[in-house]
Amino acid sequence: MTIFKNTNYLIIFLALCMGSINAQSGHEKTTVLDSIMIDAHWRTFEYHVPQYPVNNSRLVLVLHGDGMTTKSIQTKTGFEFNKLADNTGATIVVYPQGYKNYWNDCRREASFETKNKDINDVAFIKSIIQRMERRYHIDRKNVFVTGYFNGGNMCYKLAKTIPDVFKGFAAIGANLPITSNDDCVPINKAVSIMVINNVSDTINPYKGGELTSLDGFTRGKVLPTNETLDYWLTLLEQNDEATLSSLSSTIAKANSTFFRDDYWSKEKNKRVSLLKIVKGGYPFPNPHVNQWSQIAANMNKHINIPETVMRFFYQVQYSNPDHFNK
Repeated sequence: MTIFKNTNYLIIFLALCMGSINAQSGHEKTTVLDSIMIDAHWRTFEYHVPQYPVNNSRLVLVLHGDGMTTKSIQTKTGFEFNKLADNTGATIVVYPQGYKNYWNDCRREASFETKNKDINDVAFIKSIIQRMERRYHIDRKNVFVTGYFNGGNMCYKLAKTIPDVFKGFAAIGANLPITSNDDCVPINKAVSIMVINNVSDTINPYKGGELTSLDGFTRGKVLPTNETLDYWLTLLEQNDEATLSSLSSTIAKANSTFFRDDYWSKEKNKRVSLLKIVKGGYPFPNPHVNQWSQIAANMNKHINIPETVMRFFYQVQYSNPDHFNK
């Protein structure tokens, strides 16, 4: 197997870039509320269909963080995913709601009620996809999911347990739990995944260790970011001989620095990416969000994380190793 590693992620995806610059207002009013019964619980979600949709659209699910809602994740990301979907016309965005604002991810020691009640979030996500396929004839081969903090850990659970349902994943502010804190049963299949972590994050420690959120409750211990990356790279490399070639690049924006490493497997047609943020703030950094909590006072608005995630999904959908050389 040959794996190419490259850090050049400024791929020109004109539709996305134009959407970021010329986005129209009012995206907060363009979502549809829906619900599904899962194991005697009504589960809700919102979704955004672009004004001019196309047939066989890709589906992107955005999972909120700890204690958040479908409304707050849209506000905190500046409605950026909706704007990008409108501009391309080829993406439907779904915002599922966690049970009592939390997800039942792989962290055994998480104190969420969704964990204590063993809420079946995997079935919920799969049911949403099935409904969107029936209703909008989405392209089931191009379903993606991204998530923030608790939502990022839910992305890991989906990547571990039902990898074939998705084309790609992106986890923001999340590291994998250590073995004793992991209650997922993985399938151990290679996936395309992007990991986005902040070096100065004290909630999700970049170097691993005990994870204690703002509510004061522990989530147990997690792996360092480099070991989280290695987990996915090992799956990418398994059963093959790997030849690595690499380039490095650094992007400095205002008071922040961003490093990106990309790995691509031609044989498996998968890619793994790490975006390392130095002094970028806790939320999804992007130029169109106006407010976050006090912990995000140093948020960098010179890089657009939703756009970066969507570009990664674009790369995965239209797999082309030459993208790494542009």
